[in-house]
Amino acid sequence: MKQLTRVHIKKDTLSSLLLLTGVILALAISNNDWSLGYYRSFINYKFSLDFKLFVLHKTVLKFVNDGLMAIFFFLLGLEMKYHIVEGEFKEKRSLLLPASTAIGGFLVPAFIYILFNFNSADGIHGWAIPVATDTAFVLAILSIVSKRNANSIRVFVVGLSIIDDVLAVTILAIFYTPDLDLIQLLLCIFPLIYLATLNLRKSYNKYLYYLGGIVLWALVVNSGVHGTIAGIVLAFFVPTHIKIADKTIPLIKEMETSVHSISAFFILPIFAFVNCELPFKELVTDGLISTITIGCFVGLLIGKPLGIIGALYVIKRFKNVGLPQGCTKLQFLGIACLCGIGFTLSLFIGLIAFDTTANTIALENQMKLGVLSASILSALIGIIIIKVSERYN
Repeated sequence: MKQLTRVHIKKDTLSSLLLLTGVILALAISNNDWSLGYYRSFINYKFSLDFKLFVLHKTVLKFVNDGLMAIFFFLLGLEMKYHIVEGEFKEKRSLLLPASTAIGGFLVPAFIYILFNFNSADGIHGWAIPVATDTAFVLAILSIVSKRNANSIRVFVVGLSIIDDVLAVTILAIFYTPDLDLIQLLLCIFPLIYLATLNLRKSYNKYLYYLGGIVLWALVVNSGVHGTIAGIVLAFFVPTHIKIADKTIPLIKEMETSVHSISAFFILPIFAFVNCELPFKELVTDGLISTITIGCFVGLLIGKPLGIIGALYVIKRFKNVGLPQGCTKLQFLGIACLCGIGFTLSLFIGLIAFDTTANTIALENQMKLGVLSASILSALIGIIIIKVSERYN
């Protein structure tokens, strides 16, 4: 288990570096007059996927966000199920601390964003942007800067992110589904029955699950629900393990291992590259000080750690739950600050939130500025606090 954890930490670190590379490339290209046109032509290039029964028309940008990111959410779903069914959170009491801090880290940033945008008809759509934590970045930074990175601390961060991801997916399903095709949604019952049958029969052929997942994804997208929901749903039909004679196949871990590299080294860097267009000259003065930018910035930078620490204070008073083993108060503060790195999921929610607004590009630029600047500052402040905590403890 420890060896597997070290492998995942190394992957998270390399993935974070590739993610940053994607961001830097996108920012450099989008701020060069010569390359900006080619970049926009690429991400807006339209193509079709013809499955006879249904045809999907997508731009490269939409295919990455609706399609490839479904694989990323499938990975999150696999991790959720494993940790809850067989992992560290099999005993539900162990979920109390990460669950309460995740909820605090959800409510306070959302409230702060709404506080800045309740008078803005467009801005209020993005209320969920600052609620997310980019787990890969947090774990990668912890593995690099912390000399006393106890396994209990990583377990806490993973647990917090599990609840965070559940909340984010719930938000996508309930609040960001503008047009619903009930017929396509009803057709989803067929791949769901197929996947349930595979689960009940304890099938160990992962490709049969992938087949059902692809059909489910296509129907979900055509129904108007965001395609990433299909990734989460598929994960919960995958058995954690299957016993064949005297042999036990850890199917969920095998699938997680195979998908993790694709997600970490390809999907997330591509997502960052196609979504981080931010031409600075198009950010007029109003954009720099817009309520959307401020709401995202303050929500992530201040709201996240405030919500997490506030929830810890409450849960300690009523449930006698303490810090993760081996974690000091100052180190916990540093981790709470690191959770202000919203990045991947914050950008993802923001792009969906403003997709149907009248002034989409301008609002997305304001959102990106707030998310990226808050994520960078959260990382720097968190790193400094953690280093100080290790020097004086």
